[in-house]
Amino acid sequence: MSETDDRYQLALTRQVDELIEAETDWITLATELDVERYKHQDTCPEWTSSTPFRPLFLSYLWATVEDHPLTGIPGRLEDRPKLARAFGFDPDNLPSESTCKPVRLEGRFENLQSVVESAADDIQSIAIERGASIGCDLLKQQHKDTTDDPPSNRTVQRLLRKKGRDVLEELKQSIIPSLSIPRPDDAIYDEEELLVLESIAAIKQSAANDAGTTHGDLKNPDPDLDDAFYEDGPSGETLLESMKNMSVDQIATVMNFALRKTYTRVKPRLNELEHENGSRFGTRAKVALDITYVAYYGDRDEVVWVQGAPEDKGYRWCHKFATAVIVGDNSHYIVGVCPLGSTEYADTDAYAGDEKSYYVGDVARRLLSIAEKYVNIRMVYADREFHAADVIYTLENKDLKYVIPAVKDQHRIGPMCDRFDQLKRGYNEENDTALYVKNDFPIHGPVKHDVSNTKVYTNIVVLPPDEDDDANEGGSPQPFITNLEVSDEVALDRRWARKEIEQYSDRAAIENSYSSVKKCAAWTTSKEIEVRWFHFAFGCIIYNLWLLVDFLAQERIGVIETRKKPRITLSRFLEWLKKELITLI
Repeated sequence: MSETDDRYQLALTRQVDELIEAETDWITLATELDVERYKHQDTCPEWTSSTPFRPLFLSYLWATVEDHPLTGIPGRLEDRPKLARAFGFDPDNLPSESTCKPVRLEGRFENLQSVVESAADDIQSIAIERGASIGCDLLKQQHKDTTDDPPSNRTVQRLLRKKGRDVLEELKQSIIPSLSIPRPDDAIYDEEELLVLESIAAIKQSAANDAGTTHGDLKNPDPDLDDAFYEDGPSGETLLESMKNMSVDQIATVMNFALRKTYTRVKPRLNELEHENGSRFGTRAKVALDITYVAYYGDRDEVVWVQGAPEDKGYRWCHKFATAVIVGDNSHYIVGVCPLGSTEYADTDAYAGDEKSYYVGDVARRLLSIAEKYVNIRMVYADREFHAADVIYTLENKDLKYVIPAVKDQHRIGPMCDRFDQLKRGYNEENDTALYVKNDFPIHGPVKHDVSNTKVYTNIVVLPPDEDDDANEGGSPQPFITNLEVSDEVALDRRWARKEIEQYSDRAAIENSYSSVKKCAAWTTSKEIEVRWFHFAFGCIIYNLWLLVDFLAQERIGVIETRKKPRITLSRFLEWLKKELITLI
């Protein structure tokens, strides 16, 4: 403890001055603070059934220091049960948002408002001086009225390390228990130990058996051969058998629920971030649908889920997995995932014709139904494989705008691209742009519960070649399909159309995300789709946890900003996760 500073006149601030050290957090501070001296200034009589003075007053002080909206107090405390207990709340019985409305809290603490506001300024100053990560704008406050250089990277990384580990500890208690995997009724090990095995395999990018060996080393560093663990404890084979005992649908249900848990943890923060024009944060508006490929090099005999790989891949066969990703300026959260390839998992009987494979329109329906639980979708970006009549039909029925790269077929869209220089309009005025638009373009194909050559209409927009465009090599024009109201009549229309279509690049980071997902997935030689599907979906959860920890850690030190990549690297996060998981063993 420090000697009390004469600068601070408030009794509350003098307490804080004695309590705060470099490692002090809000849980420690709230536990030690004595605020009973202010109780007589509470305007709410003791005999009412309202929330007791101490927990609500400390919450009011906390929100003021951290510059959080008062109505957000219940949601934030729901994510921080330890802090809720430190304030004096029962985490399962938190106050409602209406209780924390500014008009109610400021009315109840009317006689204490000046005390809280003065104390908040002092607490921020003390925290800055001691290096404690208390105060929402800690890094900004540190240099607010000075000409000093910005905070050093070392300072930022220290705060990220502290807050990141705190966040991960909280998530370990909420996300891991949300997963469920079968085990024998009489097993001597907890269900969590199987998930630890899978996590170790994911972090080390090893196979399940290697993870089982690592788990044994951690569980029994000084082995006792008579220990029941060596006879009945979980091994790599135990984990694989548990996966095989789950159906594809069961894995989908479990994994999508866990993905939902990761997103709902960050959603309240995203909702509070609004642009100056009042529009909501981008993650509430845009969803990317994508299909990723995981190479398969084994024997294809009786492996019904293996698909042919695209021509540009360095392998012939692969497993395909589809994802729905919420796209924002500084976040790409996976909110839905499903496997592709087996007719048993596709509603093929609902389609006319003899072809019995998965239909990409049904994949779009499945993913959108998941994403719609999270956001009000305004725009869908999908990769080229979603260029299909069934997908367009689905998006139109849901009244969703879309932009999708078009397939250059031999007889229709391909020739448009070949004749782009003759068809394009533009460059007749300053700041003009060249493009070609074909409105009400018909596309035929099978549609669910309809005929095999159902006709749907879309708009074709062909943009000039792009040097960075990998999908259209050789300086070829870029065709897209969209239901946006686009035109190439005048320069203003052309500029607007190009701007809207080029926002498809917002999802470009999704392509890079899959390399990160694969770094979060365990390796396997198993032919069982349940094993491969479980590994990929679990990798998506680890990937989401990485983004979530990065975002929440930044939020808690007050340095959220638009960034194309996280402050906390994936390798650094995986090391943190490994250390946290060891505590579950």
